[in-house]
Amino acid sequence: MTISRDGAAPSAGLSRRTLLQGMAMLGAAGLLPGRAFAQDTATIKWWDIFQPLIPLHEKVWTDFAAANPAKVEYTPGNPADMMQSLQLAFRSNQLPDVFSVPNGNAATINSLQAAGWFQPLADSFVFDKPFQKEALAEGFTNFDGKPYSFPIFAIRQTSTSLWFFKDDLAAAGMDAETGPESWDDARKAALGATKDGKYGLILPLQFGDRMKAHLIDLAQAAGAAGEVDWKTGDYAHASQPFLDALEFLMSFQKDGSLHPASSSVDARQGRSRWVAGEAAMFFDGPWNSGVLNGSFKEQIDLISVTGQVPYPKDKASAFNYRAPSTGTFYMSAQSQHPDLVTQVLQMLTTDEYYVALAERMDQPPLDPTAVERANVHPAYKKVVTGYQEYVRIAPDPLVRNTAVGQVYAEMRDVTPGLGEILQGAFSGAFSDPKPILQQYADQMNRERDRAIEAAKGKGAEVSRDDWVFEAWQPGEDFTADKY
Repeated sequence: MTISRDGAAPSAGLSRRTLLQGMAMLGAAGLLPGRAFAQDTATIKWWDIFQPLIPLHEKVWTDFAAANPAKVEYTPGNPADMMQSLQLAFRSNQLPDVFSVPNGNAATINSLQAAGWFQPLADSFVFDKPFQKEALAEGFTNFDGKPYSFPIFAIRQTSTSLWFFKDDLAAAGMDAETGPESWDDARKAALGATKDGKYGLILPLQFGDRMKAHLIDLAQAAGAAGEVDWKTGDYAHASQPFLDALEFLMSFQKDGSLHPASSSVDARQGRSRWVAGEAAMFFDGPWNSGVLNGSFKEQIDLISVTGQVPYPKDKASAFNYRAPSTGTFYMSAQSQHPDLVTQVLQMLTTDEYYVALAERMDQPPLDPTAVERANVHPAYKKVVTGYQEYVRIAPDPLVRNTAVGQVYAEMRDVTPGLGEILQGAFSGAFSDPKPILQQYADQMNRERDRAIEAAKGKGAEVSRDDWVFEAWQPGEDFTADKY
């Protein structure tokens, strides 16, 4: 899972605003006292953030209900608020039967598993095609040898392709189909498009996790392995690629080509203002095609996308890296219907589903060949096809040693986090980001060291060496034989 999509990271407490948001979501799902449902069928409550998939999943749920004494009750969530709503539901013993986890990386999933959020799929679950079996991994989708979830999306993807209005780029002197592939060209395009009340770029600065993803993707395109330097095992947030990526993002503000509303919008709000014509360009993932096709259909043919994440130097040396995927949907440990939940989730593993998933133009399906058989917009095919060229499989300590999951479960949030630091840079909270990023990297290293000792104290056999991968090479997939 990428990415997984846009999600707020778990927080230690809930604000009054968060409480009200969560209560509203619980109310929408019929979980609050005073709302009753017919008791003749079981109700499977389902929350997720995948707006473009609603029509596809409605068909799945209808077919499921026709074959079982059950129905699915769906509640959509905003990516920026979903995690907070789930926290509230967990604490009140009202988790939905099925839910997605925003920012569902391995560390988050292992922490939630340790906290008792999930239960395994029933023994009837089948996931045995070669590309499916390769997608299951202990600590990502499986725990203690049992499958708890599975990815429906491809590993090879990012959230930082540059989407643009073709006419705006042509007027700025850029190729209207290729778009600005390099950082310099993106900056020039933004400057050229900033006129007559329109800006070159809008960023979702209010959404810290999305900005964190953009920063990491751009740093990787500049030569970073990711947040961790696999040669040393250290967190590398103050390395030159991260500094360069932050400078690139801030250059739009420096040039006056950044939409001034960027500081107050999240990803959905930023996209809406971009599509409304307030900006020429917007960083987003492949799901942008699905959102445009569903909500802004009159605009989609006016828009194109770069073939990969913009890069600072040579295209041939610009890569992005993704670890094995965690699952997409999880069954709550509080669910009373494990067999029915497993049956409805099984319906998301068929060839028919993968082709239909591609046609929703969200994240690409786990079977990437389905995109070739699907009826999709050229922009979607362009961005998904590009992933095969520049997105590589990264190593992950969990694959080498599942005890790393116990370390992740022990790790506490370090604040301010990377997204908050980026927000601080744009707000002028500091002028030199290097010492701030170095402090964050040092804190992350110390917190991981503390968590390693805590996990070892509980019997885990794990060390900092589990984060060192001497065989890792830029631009190469880290395959199983390299562990």
